[in-house]
Amino acid sequence: MKFSNQYQTKFEIIKEIAGEFIFFLDNEGYFTEANSYGASSLDYDPTELTGRHFTELVSAKEQRKTAKSFQQILKKKKTISFETIFISKFGNEVRYEIKCKPLVKDEEITGVIGAGRNISELRLYEDKLNDFDTRLKEAQRIISIERQRSKRQKSFLDELNNMKSDFVSNISHELRTPLASIIGFSETITSDLNMPDEMKTEFLNIILHEGKRLAKLVNDLLNISRFEEDNIHVVKSEFNIIQVLKDVINLNRNAINKKNITLTNEIFDENIILNADKGKIILVLDGIIKNALKQTKNEGRIFITAQSLYKEFEITVSDTGAGIPESELNSIFKKFHRVKFLDQTPEDTGLNLVFIKQIVDLHKGFIAIQSEVNKGTTIIIKLPRDLTSSIN
Repeated sequence: MKFSNQYQTKFEIIKEIAGEFIFFLDNEGYFTEANSYGASSLDYDPTELTGRHFTELVSAKEQRKTAKSFQQILKKKKTISFETIFISKFGNEVRYEIKCKPLVKDEEITGVIGAGRNISELRLYEDKLNDFDTRLKEAQRIISIERQRSKRQKSFLDELNNMKSDFVSNISHELRTPLASIIGFSETITSDLNMPDEMKTEFLNIILHEGKRLAKLVNDLLNISRFEEDNIHVVKSEFNIIQVLKDVINLNRNAINKKNITLTNEIFDENIILNADKGKIILVLDGIIKNALKQTKNEGRIFITAQSLYKEFEITVSDTGAGIPESELNSIFKKFHRVKFLDQTPEDTGLNLVFIKQIVDLHKGFIAIQSEVNKGTTIIIKLPRDLTSSIN
């Protein structure tokens, strides 16, 4: 490209002091001129670029895209911008943003003038910024998850503390009530030396009754302590669970008859050998039957079924008692939780279901409760066993 001497000199000065890659190509894409800045950024001397084709310097992965850009120049005869990656003399990648304008004479393209801006560091910073942004979003997501988890944990701890407070309040009341009766009736007997024997016997029976109630409460609390400290161990042995279930029902027969409760069952005469802690399983069976008795009013009904499944033994106890509100069902087995709706007898501490679940859990079993207010409750227990079964 020819200028007057004055303009040629000025152009040469601008070309050399420019902080960009300034170059000229002929109509076939070969370098005719290149400034020192651009050539040195690619580790070349300007004279080394003269006569080399533009695409020789372009990275193989950018060849097709760069060729399309030059086709656009030839087709539209307008300034085109594109990015490309040059390979330096020593094999380094250098990313450039290029602007090319065709030189047109008599409707024919005689060459191309181009200017390029080295954006390698800019893209590097952008990549780092994008990576930082990705990491920031991930960190924010994790922080959000941890905040939600922290809120849930705080909510759980608050609930647990409330339950413990209620539990302590209930236990304090349970302890005071029998103690007050024992102390009150004892003082009455002691202070009245002329009390009739009949009244004294009645008061002594009340003291005995309240003493047993207090003893049961203390034993329940001790059991909670043992479970909390993992001091309860399972001592397994083989026994016929069908016979054990029948024995437990018979142990409660007087209480069943006393309330005139109709008890029906579907328990088949077969030997189902369970490998478990017999004493603790008896506590479980006795606990759920007594629970059904407590909640079932006079002349109510209790239905017990037992069946052998493939790898489990299932026991179901249904009653027509007061039932449990739906809002209480999810908390029924939680430590320190006490169902306030149940028709509890004075002896009932509300702790049995916690023990029952803990014993079932120790045996790797399953327990569930289905209930409806004023219609009754069904407790389902499944215990794993060794599959040793024979019909009599």
